[in-house]
This record gives sequence, C-alpha cells and structure tokens, in this order.
Amino acid sequence: MILFTIGYEKLDQKQFMAYLSNNGVDVVADIRKLPVSRKKGFSKTALRESLSCKGIDYINYQALGAPKELRDELYKSGNYDRFFRKYENNISAKTDYLAEILSFINSGRKVALLCFERNHQECHRKVVAEEIRKLDGNGLQVEHIVPI
Repeated sequence: MILFTIGYEKLDQKQFMAYLSNNGVDVVADIRKLPVSRKKGFSKTALRESLSCKGIDYINYQALGAPKELRDELYKSGNYDRFFRKYENNISAKTDYLAEILSFINSGRKVALLCFERNHQECHRKVVAEEIRKLDGNGLQVEHIVPI
C-alpha cells in the first residue's frame, strides 16, 4: 500500500492532474488549513469540480492544516524543526482524521495528501504522511510526488 503527497506550487491545473493520473491517484485529501488559493483552479470548490471530472474524489481535512500561529512563527523564524515538532503535537489529538485517510488506503484507494508547497521537506504534509504511516504499522509506503 502507498500514500502519496503532492504540492501544487509551480504547477498549473493541467500539470497537477497529470501527476495525479500518472500515479493512479483516485482520492485527494486536501490538508490545507485554508483551502483557497490565488492560483486558478486550486481553491476548494474549483478543485473539487475539476477532480470530479477526472473521476477523482476530493475530501477536505481543514482540521489537519497547520494552525495560523505555527505558520506565522515559521515565517518569522524559518525554523522548520520547531515548526514540525509543534505541528506533531497539534495533530496528536486528531487521529480520527488520520484513521479515516488510512481507511481509504486500506480499502484499495490511492490517496494523495495535498498542500501548496512543492517541497515536502518544507510542508506539514510530510508530518501527516508519517503519522498515517505509523498508525498503519503494516509497512505503508509514502511517496512524495515532486514535480520536476
């Protein structure tokens, strides 16, 4: 079993859809705290509609988004290690959402966690993916789709 992650930074919607399609993704789990975007086609409603046209389900998990105070602190300090530690503490009480995503994977769905940042090393989705992998405990693989 595999869990994908993807960031849409520097992608247009056509490129984004191609990455999903090439990896067989059929569920996008949007983990942005604010599922809106200045990039055309990436706000919640528009994204849901375009994914639906491709046969891909869209589920919004705002509760798994990074809280504003953590994002603000990161922007000021640039300290990703501290951000990720604090974020891990933040999602420790949100295992129901993680378990729901894992249940999609266990039922044979190919799920991609979605956020903005191109580089997963600079995004909370790497923490969410790792927490789901730990919750699984059965060798779930995580693949970060990194656009070229």
